[in-house]
Amino acid sequence: MRNHLLVALLIIGMIGVPSLPRAHGASGTYFDNVVFVAMENQDYADVMGQGTGNSNAPFIASLLPYGSTIPNYHAYGANGRNTCATTHSAGCYEALIAGVSDLRANGYSCCIPDPTLLGNRFPTAGLTWEAYCESGCPRVNDHFPFTGFTDTSSCSCIFASSSVSISDFVAAANSVTPPNFLWFTPTDSHNMHSNSIQTGDSYLRNFLVGSSGSIGSPASGSLLASNLFHSGHRTLLVLWWDEYDPAPNLFYEPGVVKQAYVSSSDVYDEFSVLHIMENNWALPTLTANDAAAAPMTDIFGSSNPPGGAGEGSGGGCLLCGSTSTWLLVVGGLLGLIGSLVLLTIRARAKLARTRRRMNRPRSLVNSLVGSYWNERGCVNSVL
Repeated sequence: MRNHLLVALLIIGMIGVPSLPRAHGASGTYFDNVVFVAMENQDYADVMGQGTGNSNAPFIASLLPYGSTIPNYHAYGANGRNTCATTHSAGCYEALIAGVSDLRANGYSCCIPDPTLLGNRFPTAGLTWEAYCESGCPRVNDHFPFTGFTDTSSCSCIFASSSVSISDFVAAANSVTPPNFLWFTPTDSHNMHSNSIQTGDSYLRNFLVGSSGSIGSPASGSLLASNLFHSGHRTLLVLWWDEYDPAPNLFYEPGVVKQAYVSSSDVYDEFSVLHIMENNWALPTLTANDAAAAPMTDIFGSSNPPGGAGEGSGGGCLLCGSTSTWLLVVGGLLGLIGSLVLLTIRARAKLARTRRRMNRPRSLVNSLVGSYWNERGCVNSVL
């Protein structure tokens, strides 16, 4: 019975302990994965107020306490660098992934020969990427630069068919080994380009946490409920807007990115975002533009989730919001119980053997003495 119990506990313990997260192609300094959602054409204050929120965007306001923003982010370029002041959208996107400046205006066709972060630097570092463009990518290269560069345009990791939707992107984030870089371009009807800030904010809510979810409890099927944002993954989420000066940007990675942080820097631009990715994975810079740009290291640093441990996806609470963590704890406890039972059984068996050895001499003496007295007609005596 004891052996059956031991075996059952050990089996349950092994089943209860989940597999540890798979190793990524290359670990980064601040994050192992980065996820971009590309928004459009809004001023910082209209979306984020002074960094604590704007009534135009209530969902984004609820996300701000868990992330970092830069009120003086120069989408058109900082310190004399020019990103997209004359070329508009296309130049911003080109600067972000290739460090180039004013190569093409909107409506350009493939292909720009300059090397990109993804097509040139990622392969040699063992890093992977995927880029998604919603509903057939109506703006093509203007808002989706991956189809506009020679070293990325033919990659099978580009998804821009008419059927591409949020659910496809979330499925990629739920994969066993998610790409190190994931990008999503919404249509102009969703990204605040040709729709209001309010409707764009509602779109982001549904995308990130679901219509019935929240930052602390994202609904199933939403991005923040995906495997990529569970415990065990270091994933930086970037809500990025092109153009405008200053443009809104939000960086979210609980425990790594400072929370409720409003940067005072006045030197960050698209090249800075590129530079922080290069620095994170120890990759060579692509051009003089990103080499000269200040990487945004001030947004990183430990902090506790607002309202105490346990709030927010991936917050400071060890057991909050992670099924795998609960399974690990339960499996570990069952394994410990099984080990204790095994040790107890072994100790009792050893004690029983010791007692048997100790009883042998006494039994032998009793037998000899009994034989001696019986020969003399006496009653056996027992020692």
